[in-house]
Amino acid sequence: MNTLSPLPTRPLELPCGAAAEAELWLDRRRTSREPAAALADAAPAVHDTLPPAVDGAPGGDRSARGVLVVGPVHGPAGYRRLMRTLLSAAEAIPGAGPVVVEYPVATVDALVNARLDRIGGWEAKAMLDRAGIAGAHLLHDALRRDLNSPDWARALDRGVPAPRLLWSTRPPAGPDRGAEYAERCLLPGTAVALSPEALSAFTRRAAVTGPATPDLAEARRVAGILDWFGIHLDALDSPAARGRTSP
Repeated sequence: MNTLSPLPTRPLELPCGAAAEAELWLDRRRTSREPAAALADAAPAVHDTLPPAVDGAPGGDRSARGVLVVGPVHGPAGYRRLMRTLLSAAEAIPGAGPVVVEYPVATVDALVNARLDRIGGWEAKAMLDRAGIAGAHLLHDALRRDLNSPDWARALDRGVPAPRLLWSTRPPAGPDRGAEYAERCLLPGTAVALSPEALSAFTRRAAVTGPATPDLAEARRVAGILDWFGIHLDALDSPAARGRTSP
């Protein structure tokens, strides 16, 4: 989970995302003009694409393959509210298509880092850039448990597609940081949305594609330390909390 720790070498014959049974998505929502070289480098690894902005407005809420993107959520509280909404919608409107719940890893880090910077001290500095990945691993476990709950089990038995998690890394992460996020967040059954530059950087890195299981012990340790600082991952979806922690 520690983003400063090197990961093992990935065998050359292993396609990106294969080991983790996860997907790489191309995120073009922030701009309609991407460098052609970056798009060319990233194209072979792309499973789906988030559409570009049109006339300065954000892209639509569906991917190129028609997957509905909902959220984003910044922590467990927002995730739980959204999952209740999705379950209610699935019961009210049969035949819904595939859905992914977006969790912006880099944005969560930015929100928490801003609070840590204001707190100051070496203890707070040691926790920089850890909240986003910890939250991602906690949400992966939460989704697994939710889909095994009686309510969701009945919905899945009726043919409702299981929601998946989509980790987005921009803004504010740059290409190299985005690639690092991908390496730590390509958990089984999830997808990571990367800018063309970050996706190109990821495909050039000789690292494993992702953890086989969430590191819940480390995620809970990070969450517990942040709680000690008065920063609660469960509260990041509160408008007041986002206002206080905006970088």
